[in-house]
Amino acid sequence: MSSSSHEQSSTRDLKVRLSSGSSPSVLKVTLENESRSHTYALLTWNTPLDEQALNIGALTLEDAKTGEAVPGPQMKVNRKLPPSRDAVLEVAPQSTVSREVKLSFPWLPKDGKTYRVKVQGPWKAVWAKPAAQVTDEELSEMTGDSHLLEETIRSESVELQLGEAILS
Repeated sequence: MSSSSHEQSSTRDLKVRLSSGSSPSVLKVTLENESRSHTYALLTWNTPLDEQALNIGALTLEDAKTGEAVPGPQMKVNRKLPPSRDAVLEVAPQSTVSREVKLSFPWLPKDGKTYRVKVQGPWKAVWAKPAAQVTDEELSEMTGDSHLLEETIRSESVELQLGEAILS
């Protein structure tokens, strides 16, 4: 890859979509790479693709009717360093990768109301290359390609019903 094409790569090519998952209280997070030529590898920690996304604030919740925020625990998760290779996700040009995030933490409402889930925050580490080309040193540093980290993660919100609805 030439340096000029490398400079043209941007996390603006990466779109996050949120949708209902395979069962109630499951959020499907889909990452789409809109680039025609760039493969991206990214560290999923502290992103919407992290299974702890709601606990750490990478995803936020608000009441869909009132707009009132549901405060999360804003946990700091201790992780074994350096990250393992399975924490790196690769998305090829013009393709998507999806993960499901369970919304079953004790602090979440279980009242059957509809809540809006939103993405919040920056990418942790993104590289404009296949995951196999991310070196152990790059993974250990968790910095990614610096020019790719200027963008924040963007997506539309999604509305989900949490908990058991009371049937009348």
